[in-house]
Amino acid sequence: MSAGPSNFFGRIYPTYDHRMLVDAFGIRPSDKVLDIGGGHNPFSRADYIVDYDLTDGTHRNGQPIPPELQARYIRGDIHHLPFDDKSIDFIYCSHVMEHVLDPEAACRELMRVGKRGFIESPRKWTEFFAGHPSHQWLIDVVEGELVFERRQFIESPFLNALLHAVWRSKRLEANALRNFLNISCVQFFWEDRFDFRVIAGDEDTFDYTKAEHAALSHFHFARNIFLLNAPLEHGYFHAKKALTLRPDDDLIRILIAGYALSTDDTASWKDALPVLLRKDILSRSDRALLALGFRQPALLKIRSFLEDN
Repeated sequence: MSAGPSNFFGRIYPTYDHRMLVDAFGIRPSDKVLDIGGGHNPFSRADYIVDYDLTDGTHRNGQPIPPELQARYIRGDIHHLPFDDKSIDFIYCSHVMEHVLDPEAACRELMRVGKRGFIESPRKWTEFFAGHPSHQWLIDVVEGELVFERRQFIESPFLNALLHAVWRSKRLEANALRNFLNISCVQFFWEDRFDFRVIAGDEDTFDYTKAEHAALSHFHFARNIFLLNAPLEHGYFHAKKALTLRPDDDLIRILIAGYALSTDDTASWKDALPVLLRKDILSRSDRALLALGFRQPALLKIRSFLEDN
């Protein structure tokens, strides 16, 4: 493997540049390479791409896999990979392990199928400040061992504030996603096998497979983005996803109203308006101002209600 970039924390695997990665991993032209969970941006060197979700995009913030790429994909599950033992020379697994149902089964499948590979995921501390609604595990490396701890919170303890900061600052984005990528993310290279440990935790605290937990997780994520004035395109999908899981939840509809009013989504605004009126969030004067094109008073009242509930 080539030396590649580094910082005071150690080596950086440049997952932002696939050509550099091929050199960093020492991938030979004859190697069979598998990308697990390639999503809408698969590893360009991959001979095989396996993905669990080809259409919905829930784990990718609603981003679909382009139709021209779908023909290359194998619909599959990391817990049961459709490959023979040690038939793959290199496995690339980026931002997948934090989503899996069973980390032990996933790790054993990687080692069964692959001769060597690479795992990247958000580091444990990053999940407290950034996070994602469908992440189930907090991951870190402790004395060479890959450690999985079940997530024990539904709403981000620090309101996903790091994401907002990264989206607003090109310099911080470069540090988080390039210059100090090995700090914000676990970057774990392995050969033949690796040690791992799973700390199960309490499934009643957070389990994304439970619709109630998933709905609240998407709602809190979307609400934090809205209230922190982060770019709304990062949150609207999650507000709508929460509503599909809890269609009778008035608070989610109020959040949808805020997004709809901010983005000129007329249909969603009309659908949510009855809830705003029933909850006495908007007055007649607010509606009159809206008719004249003045949105700010209504948005301030929606924001205030969401802050308090």
